[in-house]
Amino acid sequence: METDEYDIEAVAGEGVQVNDQLQAMLQKLLADRFQLTLHREQRTLSVYALTVAKGGSKLKAAEAGGRGASCEHMGVCSFRSVTLAHFVRWLAYVVLDRPVVDKTWMVGTFDFNLRWTPDESQFSAVGLRAPAAADNPNAPPPLFEAIEEQLGLKLEPEKMPAEVLVIDKVERPSEN
Repeated sequence: METDEYDIEAVAGEGVQVNDQLQAMLQKLLADRFQLTLHREQRTLSVYALTVAKGGSKLKAAEAGGRGASCEHMGVCSFRSVTLAHFVRWLAYVVLDRPVVDKTWMVGTFDFNLRWTPDESQFSAVGLRAPAAADNPNAPPPLFEAIEEQLGLKLEPEKMPAEVLVIDKVERPSEN
């Protein structure tokens, strides 16, 4: 899985919608080409829980305008009209090495900036490596401190049950 790469090209028939129907078609394609079999099971996973810090949230409701996340470079990011669900997905899939669960119970969309000094464990999921931190007294704080200081939120490690996909079997595909 770490060394072999494949391009999969498939065309869905007319009328197929991007939902469970398309997902089922993709699963069948992978099962046919790669002999992929898998199952779901519950496991206890290490996660980060996003909570409101003791001093309260510093987030402001979104103003009209752009939507989404953009980063000038690692550790300097702007978020416009994003929900906290979007933010925790971004943290989990782009920055951190484990799932993030929103336990703030805050609803709505928010505008905010986040500036921090990344460490070597961050951004590996997207194939990037944070530069070694220089001894700069003016450098922004590490991510966990930055989230608390700048957003009034807190990331705390927890263990919780979650559904995971377990690969039972997968093979290299035969030539076309």
